Amino acid sequence: HVAARRARPGDDLITHLIAAEEAGDRLSTEELVATCVLLLNAGHEATVHAIGNGVHAILANGADPAALFAEEAATAATVEEILRFDPPLHLFTRLALEEVEVFGHQFRRGETVGCLLAAANRDPARYAEPDRFDPSRGGAGQLTFGAGIHFCVGAPLARLELGLALPALFSRIPRLRLSRPAIFADRYHFRGLEAMWLRAGN
Repeated sequence: HVAARRARPGDDLITHLIAAEEAGDRLSTEELVATCVLLLNAGHEATVHAIGNGVHAILANGADPAALFAEEAATAATVEEILRFDPPLHLFTRLALEEVEVFGHQFRRGETVGCLLAAANRDPARYAEPDRFDPSRGGAGQLTFGAGIHFCVGAPLARLELGLALPALFSRIPRLRLSRPAIFADRYHFRGLEAMWLRAGN
């Protein structure tokens, strides 16, 4: 696709990325591919699964959407709890830049470290009844977007998307409910639905 767009530019994202310049530098083909993969994963896959997981969490736990999205503060608290309770990305890997001991384990420089962000979001030392979906807790301190220098730059957009999409869905279909148990996909990186069967009324 990159080679085709270099030869025949169009009005599309890849063409615009190819044309983007800063101080005379352009993205290499490898950088373009990496950027497109990032945009697909973070900008599409994560969004799809965050919204799907949110709808499922609300319906499977018998929450009242009218109350969850009654006003701005309730919507914000619901979004945070959805992100804490069932985030679309459960695992990130990082490389140890230096030797370090963490919780009794010695990491050598260059070793891969698995950061289980979703497990941290269910830490009973941090949250009372962590396996319970409870938007009233507001998800304070959830680690879905990471932390420090690796904090997700898309966090504000993700919160905005959930805060707009979910109230709109439940406003249009207030009696939405599960018609049978959902199936979650068996994926390494993403946590999301394979299928969710819904009924719009009685």
